[in-house]
Amino acid sequence: MGSGPGGVLSMLLLLLALPSRPAAGCPAQCSCAQTRVDCGRRGLTWASLPAAFPPDTTELVLTGNNLTSLPPGLLDALPMLRAVHLGANPWRCDCRLVPLRAWLAGRPERALYRDLRCAAPLALRGRVLSYLTEEELRAACAPGALCRGALAAQLLLLGLGLLHALLLALLLGRLRKLRASARAAHRLSLTTPLVSELAEAK
Repeated sequence: MGSGPGGVLSMLLLLLALPSRPAAGCPAQCSCAQTRVDCGRRGLTWASLPAAFPPDTTELVLTGNNLTSLPPGLLDALPMLRAVHLGANPWRCDCRLVPLRAWLAGRPERALYRDLRCAAPLALRGRVLSYLTEEELRAACAPGALCRGALAAQLLLLGLGLLHALLLALLLGRLRKLRASARAAHRLSLTTPLVSELAEAK
């Protein structure tokens, strides 16, 4: 029946392994119990938020952090997730929250997300995220950094284009000078024998 020392040892190892199994893959910033992952009130920001959570997570707590947005696809990667607590965060309701709003729109339970309100921008402060339209979020996206980046890229391309045009013009000018020099040398080579013959004839 396996009642020897080997069987007892195997049973003890199995019993010790069972409690720690649900916590496998638990992020260092969080605490895990069964399939509940608690990352609440850890001072997490978008940069310090764990990149992934255990795939069997059914409840995720992110309450009371400094989150302004979530990385796209973070919640979609948790197929077993039934509830996520997102309150008491300074959410910035702009285009970066479009993926989160889309995820909330597909949830049957809305009561958990009624306290999910915008802290910024000023025009949307206090609004409930799940009641905002995607157009409102996209319109509120701060264009400053995005426009500066696009403008910088366009200016860089313009500068490269001008540099390319300048180099091409210099190259064409150099080629024309070389052709002119070659033609002059060719003409000189044709006239030199004639001059010599005339000089000899005199």
